[in-house]
Amino acid sequence: MKPTDDLNEEHRAVKLMLRILGGVCKNIETGKNVKSGHLEELVEFMRVFVDKCHHTKEEAYLFPEMEKAGIPGAGELISPLKKEHEEGRQYVSRIEKEVSEKGENRELPSIVENSRAYIQLLTLHIDKEENNLFPMADACLSQAVQQDLLESFEVVETEIIGPGKHEEFHRWLHTMAEIYAKPE
Repeated sequence: MKPTDDLNEEHRAVKLMLRILGGVCKNIETGKNVKSGHLEELVEFMRVFVDKCHHTKEEAYLFPEMEKAGIPGAGELISPLKKEHEEGRQYVSRIEKEVSEKGENRELPSIVENSRAYIQLLTLHIDKEENNLFPMADACLSQAVQQDLLESFEVVETEIIGPGKHEEFHRWLHTMAEIYAKPE
């Protein structure tokens, strides 16, 4: 297994979360009920799985290794990707702010607006990583570096987000998909 295989697997989970988030937006827009707990769990997924786990693997490990290897064109790809991570954090902060409000103080249109922007941002972002950055990493990083990256990724999962949390998020995703991401 390559480090990019791990990241691609996480991308599949993030894409499912984005479909769930889109379903939540649709429910809000059509006046259907969305449980407060589900909104809070979505924010936790964005904060912990997407940012604390996935983005940490990229920002703290993959990006620096690619830059250190002097891969032609890597810097031009990595710099905007880092900015997009930060932009995503801003959307999540706005969503979290509204989700933390109770009852009539919660601005549902703001949740939808920021969620839709986040969905669009991450969809394009993932495409850039999968079609440009990851193939570059696969082709140019040595086997030893790739093995070190996999070990670092494992540390992120166990020590930073906690043992079993990754799997817990995957189970949660499938439960939420049954509610918000059913095929029409």
